[in-house]
Amino acid sequence: MRTVLFAALLLAACASPAPQPHPAPAPQPAPVIRTELGRQIQADMARLDRELAAPGIYATEIGATIDLGAGLSVRPLSVIEDSRCPSNAQCMWAGRMRILANVSGRQTELTLGETTETQSGAVSFVIASPGPWAEWPSDELGPRPPYRFGFRPGP
Repeated sequence: MRTVLFAALLLAACASPAPQPHPAPAPQPAPVIRTELGRQIQADMARLDRELAAPGIYATEIGATIDLGAGLSVRPLSVIEDSRCPSNAQCMWAGRMRILANVSGRQTELTLGETTETQSGAVSFVIASPGPWAEWPSDELGPRPPYRFGFRPGP
């Protein structure tokens, strides 16, 4: 009796139509960049994307952990300060970017362009994206993207 029931279930499964794959979403058209500022920001974002993908750079975002090897890991928690001079402005002070991060289990403040010694080793905070821009043409580029950070182990 079990054999007959199993055979009936097997035949029913074979007779049902195969599930159809979901169609891929249509690609979104590239935004039309009309202003010089929009073109400058787009070029800067492309440059930063290349730098974040460069060999030896470990990229991550707020809330995500990246393993730099040898027991050294970094998880950015929040931006403490982003007073970098906007790329389209002249400033008296270059400003700085500081983040709070969990570095191998300990909360640590990291500053862009500096190397910080920790119990697990040294970590260099080398890249932050997006770059500093006083204005952001969201009608052309959409909303400002979330921060992404690049780190390197050692000095």
